[in-house]
Amino acid sequence: MKQLKRNIAVIFIASIFTSLFSITPANAADYRYWTFWVTTSDSWSFANEGAGTLKATDQMVTGWKFAITGADNGLPPTESAVFAELCPDTSEQAGTLRVAVVVDFNDQATAPEGETPPSENVIKCVTVTEGQTAADALNAAGLEVRANDGFVCGLNGYPKEECGLEIASTTSDPTAMATAEDMAIVETTSAEEAPTNTNLQLIGLAAVLIVAFAVVLKMRKKK
Repeated sequence: MKQLKRNIAVIFIASIFTSLFSITPANAADYRYWTFWVTTSDSWSFANEGAGTLKATDQMVTGWKFAITGADNGLPPTESAVFAELCPDTSEQAGTLRVAVVVDFNDQATAPEGETPPSENVIKCVTVTEGQTAADALNAAGLEVRANDGFVCGLNGYPKEECGLEIASTTSDPTAMATAEDMAIVETTSAEEAPTNTNLQLIGLAAVLIVAFAVVLKMRKKK
């Protein structure tokens, strides 16, 4: 009988642990902002650092796509990621680095309320010097850039005002969220939410430990 009680207690505690750590936050959110992409072996990939520090290389292709994390499932710009296809007439020049700058405004489903994205994407072929960055290439493209603390908020007037806006989640699948590196450039909004969920888990864990201690103590008293 005592062994049965011990088994029941173990199962009870284990079930609490399972339910505690399988809870998905109810207040999940997405972000709408200009995502930053670069080429890797002639294919798009999320940039692993910001445009302000990413050094330009010859025939680099950089992409800026206005997107909602979750809704686009990490889809890259729709344009080619191959420099030769984007800039076939940009010949090599001594002392310069050739960079293609792609701007993908996305579709109406991604647009802020009351705004319409430009109908055509932008493709610019520019040259920068050794040591300059992807941000320098963006500036060399002659685009209207609206930025805040180094974070690109708008390109060519789109969107008009918002900057890395947090919006209601568009997906219940947490794997469809942007990568950690990508989200790191959206200031600190998502980072500020994390401690709340962590604290709740710690409180739950403490409660589980108290219950477990009480069960063990009660068993010892009955011996």
